[in-house]
Amino acid sequence: MKKRYFFFFILAFMAMAVWSHITDKPYNANPFAASEEADSSLAPYLHFRESMQSKIRHIHGYVKADKLPRSLLRAVVSVEDKRFYDHGAVDPVGIIRAGAVNLYAGKTVEGGSTISQQVIKNTFLSQERTVSRKAKELLLAILLERNYTKDEILAIYLNTAYFGADATGIAQASHTYFAVEPENLTLAQSSMLAGLLQAPTYYNPLENYKAAKERQQTVLAQMTESGFISADEARRAYEEDLHLQK
Repeated sequence: MKKRYFFFFILAFMAMAVWSHITDKPYNANPFAASEEADSSLAPYLHFRESMQSKIRHIHGYVKADKLPRSLLRAVVSVEDKRFYDHGAVDPVGIIRAGAVNLYAGKTVEGGSTISQQVIKNTFLSQERTVSRKAKELLLAILLERNYTKDEILAIYLNTAYFGADATGIAQASHTYFAVEPENLTLAQSSMLAGLLQAPTYYNPLENYKAAKERQQTVLAQMTESGFISADEARRAYEEDLHLQK
């Protein structure tokens, strides 16, 4: 019975992925510029963007994309969504891979959600696991991809994600762990913070330093595999003093 439901969800995800691929359009900063009066069919896009902008305005210390170091963005993409810049709102390849891993393990050990889906989960929806919530997540993720650039989506994600130690958002996390502004994060610090996203409480370096360093090493290895940094840069970042706040 569980396998039947599992394959049902895989098929549903694939159908949504195909639909997303067909209907997704490139980002346009002003989708209503083509005409003085927006077509009624575009109304949902205007409403979505207004809702998201409202949420962003209420985030204290929001850090824009151009203020985030490339090392941080690359670290997050490497471990959270390797194909982030290549797929749309959903990632069919990631879904199939996660499904295969979970089926082989007999339990959920890997998720197939994209960063865009996680942004929607963090800003608009609850964490409950229901079909209706997942459907809303997918539809809103498509709207997100149509209204924001990839780097802007990453910025929203980092400003709304939980990093452990009562720190929500990249600004608070940077201050809590390293007492620096996000734009001044080093590669070593960026890889440490990116590693926290999977399990913020467990990988909190102030509480579980050994596990946090092991996770940081994994992030650096993934960045090397993705071609973002060299093996030598990864080694030096791992050995670098993080200047953790006690």
